[in-house]
Amino acid sequence: MKLAEVLVAAAIAFVLTWALVDIGHDAVFTAAHLDARLSARGTTDRLAERLESDAASAWSVFVPSDDVLGNANADGHELDFVTEDGAHAAYWWAYDFSAAAQTVTAYSYVPGGAANAGDVYAGITGFSATMHAVTDVGDASSAIYDPLLAATAATPVAFDYGFAQSAALGGNRIALVRMSAPGIDRALPLATQTAPTHFTVVVRYTPAPTATP
Repeated sequence: MKLAEVLVAAAIAFVLTWALVDIGHDAVFTAAHLDARLSARGTTDRLAERLESDAASAWSVFVPSDDVLGNANADGHELDFVTEDGAHAAYWWAYDFSAAAQTVTAYSYVPGGAANAGDVYAGITGFSATMHAVTDVGDASSAIYDPLLAATAATPVAFDYGFAQSAALGGNRIALVRMSAPGIDRALPLATQTAPTHFTVVVRYTPAPTATP
């Protein structure tokens, strides 16, 4: 075999090898990217389910002025909940987002006391909460606007349960939580179990018997 033929064969082998390596690299990158997106979706789904479940059991959902760690919460990186049991014991908990760590941590706390960290949701790149009046669902300029509810006329209701924080009002305000993760951008509206709306109560009763002679 002549030298020229050897060089051509070597060049072809090099090109084929480079192409195979490049294809393998792309496949590994695609698989890793897909795995990251699936993991992010699973995390945001679990967090969304937790938030919806907590809202359903809460008397109040609110955005406090300061988070449980004492930091200003003007950007809404923390969302808080409070409820009471039958003995009027209050339970407070919060979901606090750390942009640096890309995590959302659940905390239980007592106003003015220490916060106890619980579950951690990793891989969250964005988390913010804002409060809206129920009338905003029919306002086209609002972040919680819903075309299906554009013709509705709900009455805003705020009820003061007397909780330790003034922001912890009951009523029918709606909390809008925005969450982001790799490949995920989600908006989640939350209302409490006690949120009043228009309804009718039908009372069934049996008239008292009348005396007969």
